[in-house]
Order: sequence, then C-alpha cells, then structure tokens
Amino acid sequence: MIEKRRTKSGEVRYDVRLRRPDGREYSRTFRTKKEAESFQATERADRARGNWIDPTAGQVRFEVWADEWLSIMEPSWRPRTFDRHSMALRVHWKPRFVGRSLNEISPRLVQAAITDLAGSHSAATVGTYYRTLRALFRGAMDLELIGRTPCRSIKLPSDRSEERRVIEPSQLHQLADAVGPNWRAMIYVGGVMGLRFGEAAALQVQDVDLVEHRLYVSKTVVEANGRISIDVPKTSAGLRTLALPDPLVDELRDHIERSGLEDPEALLFGSSTGVPVRRSNFARRVFGPAVESCGLDGLTFHGLRHSAATQWVAAGLDARTVQHRLGHADPRLVLRLYAHVSSRADQEAARTTAETFWSKVDAGSARDGAESVERNP
Repeated sequence: MIEKRRTKSGEVRYDVRLRRPDGREYSRTFRTKKEAESFQATERADRARGNWIDPTAGQVRFEVWADEWLSIMEPSWRPRTFDRHSMALRVHWKPRFVGRSLNEISPRLVQAAITDLAGSHSAATVGTYYRTLRALFRGAMDLELIGRTPCRSIKLPSDRSEERRVIEPSQLHQLADAVGPNWRAMIYVGGVMGLRFGEAAALQVQDVDLVEHRLYVSKTVVEANGRISIDVPKTSAGLRTLALPDPLVDELRDHIERSGLEDPEALLFGSSTGVPVRRSNFARRVFGPAVESCGLDGLTFHGLRHSAATQWVAAGLDARTVQHRLGHADPRLVLRLYAHVSSRADQEAARTTAETFWSKVDAGSARDGAESVERNP
C-alpha cells in the first residue's frame, strides 16, 4: 500500500507499507510516487521469486557487522589471515565508515575511500585492504543483510611496482658464504629449492632424505599476534616432495653433522634454543648484514624464491613443474609472478633471433648477388 502525506513543512512524501513473510509490517518513504511504485513492485517481484531481502536488515552499523563478521570467520582462517583482515578493518575501514549502516554505503563511497588510500599507500597495499572490504560485504550478502554489495565496478590503482630483485647463481654462492656455516644451507634451500621462509624455518631433520635425495615440505612457521607456531601449509599444493640436487644433499649433510642434529624431529634451522627462528630476527641479525656485505641491496629471503624460479624458467622447466616445486595451487600465478627471464637467457634469445631472422636473409642476399654477377658479367 502506498500512502501520500505532507510533512510539517508542506512537502509531499509517499510511504510504502508492506509486510514481511512473517506478517510484520515494514515501510519506506520516498519523495515521488514513481519511486514508491518502483520500490513496491520490486519488493513484490523479489518476494515472488524467493529473492526478497529484508530492507531493514542492512540498517546494522558497519562497525557492528565488522566485529560480527570477524567472529564468524575466525575459526576458518589461519592466524595470519585473521590478523590481516582485523588490522585492515581496525586501521582503515572502521574509521572510514563508523556510524554508517551497511545499506548506506554505496559504490561511490567505496570508490572515494579507495582513491584516498591510493594517495598514501602502494597499489598492492590498497588491493589487500580492498579485498578485506569486499569479503566483508560478500559475507553480509550471504547472510541476507544486504541485497547488493557496494564493492562493484571499483577502480583500483594500477600496480607499477618495480620488478623484484633477482640474483644470479654466483651471487647466491657469495651470499651463502656471507651468512656463515650455520645458515648457508638455509640460503640454498631458499635460492635453489624455492622454499618460502616459513617452510624453510619449519624443516626438521626427518624431512631430509639424504639417501633418496628428497626433501619433504609439509609444515610452515606461522607468526601472529607476537606468537610463533608451526602449522600445515595454506593449501594442499604446499604439501610436496622435491628432488634434491646432489650438491645440496652434500650441503645439508654437512649442516646436520656440523650442528650435531641427531633427533629426527629437531628443527633443521632452529634458533640456539631449538625453537623456530623468527623472520624479523633472521632478517636483522643474519640475512640483512650478509646482503649488505655482498652489495645485494633490496634482496629479501622471498627474493631467493623468485631467483630460483627465474633460473628454472630460464633453464626450460615447464610451468607445471615450476608450479609443483613452488607449491602453488594455480599455474597462472606462477607464470604471472615468477616467469622473469634472466638477462643471460634474454641475451641468448636475442642471438637466436638474429640467427633466425637475419643470417639466412643475408646469406640468401649474397647468393642472389653472386648469381646476378654471373648472369651479367
């Protein structure tokens, strides 16, 4: 039912009164009769199709739903995932939308927020924060608090970040020497086998098969809220068995013997007390000083992983094999992130191109010229 009325100031308003499936009444007010009729028709059509969403459900405030959403999702997330989403909401999205109801937040408001963030944060960081907001509104849709998400047709800043630092094998050997005997094998595990820092830090003696020359990756070190623990990889692709090259088998054997690691469950690269090493401590005390001494400014431990993948691609390993060795679930991510061809391979490609496109042409031109001279002495 649509009722026409006048406000105290004399303005005309149209009240649409409808009933929920449970019989309770709800209403919406519009400035024009056309808007009121359109709303009424849409509500009735959605009810008939089974797509009806209670228009009052979206009146919950953003910050209230954010807390509820986090509590709903926490059991299914890894600690670091929870920390990432929680931080994005606490630092950026709650202050931005505090006091607003979910159905008040429009694509225009979201776009304005993204544009503001892009002025002070990198494109990658803005993308990370946006994914939190998008997931939050998707959760609100799933629980029928809102009918549409405001995170639609949002323009994110383009990522023009510089290519990650990649090192050559000779530089990897130099870095391994620089970190000292206690950590050189870990450098090779990252730079030759392509393991993530957490995967390398979680390796146990029993994960290295010195007879069959195999490495078993089944765990990763997780740091969250100041606590450190060992957990399973994020995806099943992270569980993998990798063939070890002979020189690295020798490195690992020397490391185990030199460190006196007899317990199969002992960490291969643990701290002095036998617990997992923290990423920040390793970077500050071991990796950073070695990188500086070798003149490899900008290199991170994850950069070793990129370097390993680059060498594999340059050597001709197919995408599926690279995907397996890196422990990625999606081969497209492998191609997008890691298929950087080294300068040496690129130079070889240029030489091959020259031979393909010019050498035969030059030879043919010379032959044609000789034949022309013979025909026209």
